[in-house]
Amino acid sequence: MRRARGPRRTGWVLVAAILLAGCDLGPSGPSRVLGTVTGNPGLGAAVVEVTWQGVTDFEGRGSTRVYAARIPGTTDKYRVILVDPVGGDLRFTVVLEERRLDGPALAVVSAAGTNNLDLPVGGLRVVLER
Repeated sequence: MRRARGPRRTGWVLVAAILLAGCDLGPSGPSRVLGTVTGNPGLGAAVVEVTWQGVTDFEGRGSTRVYAARIPGTTDKYRVILVDPVGGDLRFTVVLEERRLDGPALAVVSAAGTNNLDLPVGGLRVVLER
């Protein structure tokens, strides 16, 4: 003899739907991404062009100071000046409005040593850590 499964099955489906509705489908909300300009031990300053949707701020880390502004006429493009009188790697943080945003495009456009003389940008790179 077969039992009726209609009400019982409906109950389990309802419970599963409620549980799934309460599940977090992934990270959301503000996010911080750590960045480092590296490649020359005498590096004292760099100008980095950042194209990234959802940026709300840039912050310095350690002894690195950050000055940033949106490039006029653009929505997601910034010029970021990183300065560190100690020299070496330039550490900064990018603050994003949401964690699930497409990846950035970052390029070092100019650099100087702690002696204020220009440095070639060819050997410099920007490393990001989430």
